[in-house]
Amino acid sequence: MKTGDKIILIIVILSLLVGIIVKEIGISNTSTKFVVIMADGKVYEKIPLIPNLKPSTIMVKSKEGYLYVEIDNGKVHVLDSTCPDKLCIKQGWISNVGETIVCLPNRITISIVGGNESVDSISY
Repeated sequence: MKTGDKIILIIVILSLLVGIIVKEIGISNTSTKFVVIMADGKVYEKIPLIPNLKPSTIMVKSKEGYLYVEIDNGKVHVLDSTCPDKLCIKQGWISNVGETIVCLPNRITISIVGGNESVDSISY
C-alpha cells in the first residue's frame, strides 16, 4: 500500500466517523415530541410529550368555549368540551407525530409535532 492509498483510506474512515456522529446527534435533537394546543389561531400552550410525564389536565379557553385536555403517558386526548357534538372527545387518544384533534365549534386544535417522523407508506 502506497502513501497516497493510506491517506485516501484515512480520509474515507474519518468521513464515515463524522457522518455517524452527525447522524446520532441529529436524531437525539429531534426525538422530543410536543403537544401544541392552539386556540383562536394562536399557540395556547406547547408541552413536551415525555412518556413518563406526570398526568395532567389543562383547561383551554377560546372565544367560543372551552375544553379540557388530558395528557398522560405520552398520549393526549380531550376529556370534556362545551361543543354541541363532542366530536373532539370521540377522536380519542393521539400519540404519534402528525396526529391532530380538532374542535371546530371552539376553534381549538391539539397537534403532536417534532420527534422522529415515521413513514406510513411509500408510493413510486
